[in-house]
Amino acid sequence: MGRLKHIERSYRRKGLNVTFYNNAVSNRTGDIVTIYSDTNFDIDWGAGILDTAIDNKNNMTEYKVRTIDIVHFIRNQIVPLKPKEVFMKMDIEGSEYIVLPQMIQTSTLCKDVITSFVIEMHEWAKKPMGSTLTFDDVRNMLGKQGCVPSEMVSVDDESYLHDIPRDPSW
Repeated sequence: MGRLKHIERSYRRKGLNVTFYNNAVSNRTGDIVTIYSDTNFDIDWGAGILDTAIDNKNNMTEYKVRTIDIVHFIRNQIVPLKPKEVFMKMDIEGSEYIVLPQMIQTSTLCKDVITSFVIEMHEWAKKPMGSTLTFDDVRNMLGKQGCVPSEMVSVDDESYLHDIPRDPSW
């Protein structure tokens, strides 16, 4: 059982409805992208789709992964559940430059859809993704959605890597 499945089951035992998906987040569904990971994919560390940012591909494992449209996913999988609050952690290794504009255009980053979210914006990915978007730009755009915007916090925290003991049998 991989690390993510272990965490998923732990949350479920505590009564939380949690499901992890092995998909790449995008603004479109169905594309196949290559994920480069420096460890086992199920351990979930060091993965990304921007091969130009990966120096050592020979020592990495490639996985073919289907993309999901994050707005479609939220609107069709999360919103119908009518949760009291939705918290989103966005650390998607450069794809934030693709999905954030779409999420804002569709008013997905409104407090009645996503209550709050933390985001890691990867400066190194701006140029390869053809973006100039900054955290401040996103904050300004949130206020122009015509709704009460989601609460947004910038964070770069990898402490989750140590939230449970690592079991070599995963």
